[in-house]
Amino acid sequence: MIKAILFDLADTLLQFDHLDHRALFVLGAKDTYRHLHTLDVPLPEFEVYTRVHFRAFSRKYIWSNIRRRDFNVNDVICRVLAKLEIPVSDDDVRALVWRWYNPVARRATVEHGTHAMLREFRRQGLKLAIVSNTCAPDYCLDRHLEREKLLEFFPTRVYSSNTIYRKPHPVIFRVALDQLGVAAEHAVFVGDTLGADIKGARRAGMTTVWKPAARTKGLRKRRVRPDHEIEKIIDLAEVVLGCGV
Repeated sequence: MIKAILFDLADTLLQFDHLDHRALFVLGAKDTYRHLHTLDVPLPEFEVYTRVHFRAFSRKYIWSNIRRRDFNVNDVICRVLAKLEIPVSDDDVRALVWRWYNPVARRATVEHGTHAMLREFRRQGLKLAIVSNTCAPDYCLDRHLEREKLLEFFPTRVYSSNTIYRKPHPVIFRVALDQLGVAAEHAVFVGDTLGADIKGARRAGMTTVWKPAARTKGLRKRRVRPDHEIEKIIDLAEVVLGCGV
């Protein structure tokens, strides 16, 4: 019997057809630089400001892949601002981090029918959670979910930027399960990546549902085989019904 459904975030609950990360970085740099100008603080030239941020983000990204642990953008930006001797308050830092993230958020869409499906799951008494690999801080992701009218469905949200674990490590799944108070054998995990989502959730003991992103459709499953595969997120309702609620 299924008592809980855990979701990945990007390309599962939120859809991203294509992200030009370099272009999005430039948009974030311009927006944050403009915001800092309104605070009347000393600033370097824009080229210097952009270059220092790019190097800091790139180093953290590479190092996180080596260590298999995510970083938190909030911490990186605080260090960059200190290096550039730009004095800002904690609230200003949060405003800046959101402006770095917002160009990505604006490109997200939610599949038609998702909200109705989640309402039905909640009506059936199913517990819902998000488990996401991300370097974005929780306040940015929560704000994004609120804007998409999704936050209310997910009182349990586990972001790797707030933990020392990232998928496919089974502990990050177990953290969410513990918060839900549900055993792994009574939970379903749905995600778009075979390695991080499906392999990790299976290790944690959950039923797995693969919803391949547009860029990965047709990918060979190789050794990682999900219990179920769906084309659209709303197809999950039929899978859950078949598993028993």
